[in-house]
Amino acid sequence: MALAKWFDRMFQPIEKVRTYTRPSRRQASTPDIARPRWIHQSGEEDGRTFAVLIDTSGSMDRLLLGKALGTIASYSIARDVPFVRVIFCDAVAYDAGYLAPEELLTKVKVRGRGGTVLQPGIQLLEAAQDFPKDGPILIITDGQCDRLAIKRQHAFVLPQGAKLPFVPKGEVFRMK
Repeated sequence: MALAKWFDRMFQPIEKVRTYTRPSRRQASTPDIARPRWIHQSGEEDGRTFAVLIDTSGSMDRLLLGKALGTIASYSIARDVPFVRVIFCDAVAYDAGYLAPEELLTKVKVRGRGGTVLQPGIQLLEAAQDFPKDGPILIITDGQCDRLAIKRQHAFVLPQGAKLPFVPKGEVFRMK
C-alpha cells in the first residue's frame, strides 16, 4: 500500500475530459443524439516516466525479481505511465532502455548475476540526457549493497527483514 501511495504522489491521476469531437460507438444506434466520450487531457502523459534500478546480483532471488517486475508493471499501468527506464545492475550497469509496462509482464532478459555495486547504475541515470531531470528512481535490492550517493528523488524496495547498510534518504518499502 505504501508503494501505491508513492506512485500516487509521483504520478497524479490524469484528468479525463468529455469531448464531442469524435462520436461514441453508441452513436450508431441513435445518430441524431450527440453523445460525448471521455478522453485524457492531451500532453499530460509527457514526462510521466521513472527509472527502476534492479539489483541483479547473485544474492537476489529469482522469485523476488519476478515479484518486483510484476509489481512495477501493474502500478505503472494503473497510473498511466507509458514507459519505464529499466537498469539492471550487478557490478556493471546494463541499460535495458525504455520499456512499456506491459513488456515487464512478459519475458524480460535479466542481465547480471555477479557482484553488487549499484552506484554505476545511479550514475548512468543521473548523466542520461534522455531521462527527465525530475524523474524519480526506484531501487529494488536485497540490501546487500554499498553506500549510494543519489541526487534525485528516489525510493528503495527491499524484501521483508532486509536492511540497508546505510541510513537511506529516500523512502523504503518492504515486499514479501
